[in-house]
Amino acid sequence: MTGLPAVKVGDPLILVTGNKYQGDEPVTVSRVGRKYLYVSLHGHERQERFDRATGVEEGQRGIRARLMTQEQYDDRAQRDSLFSRLYDAGVEVAFRVRDDLTTDQLRSLLAVVETKEG
Repeated sequence: MTGLPAVKVGDPLILVTGNKYQGDEPVTVSRVGRKYLYVSLHGHERQERFDRATGVEEGQRGIRARLMTQEQYDDRAQRDSLFSRLYDAGVEVAFRVRDDLTTDQLRSLLAVVETKEG
């Protein structure tokens, strides 16, 4: 999941808030600058600005919102599911190395663990 390459006005993205009460929301790119991009929700532009290279909200502390494409969002959900299944099988992957593992490596690891269990 690396940034937002070639995003243009009108592209659909997903705003991942990290807020369990608000949830993730579909948004549309409304403006694209050299460094930041802006999104609109329900026809109104939001006041937050997002780093174009990373998709992370600028100017906030703590848990920052993040923009993702649908593919990035689906991949993140699949990775979360794989980490959960590995944990249930008795394999705990340390947080500091999770970004180093690809989704295919996680699938392979889970296949090996499930084969040994069965």
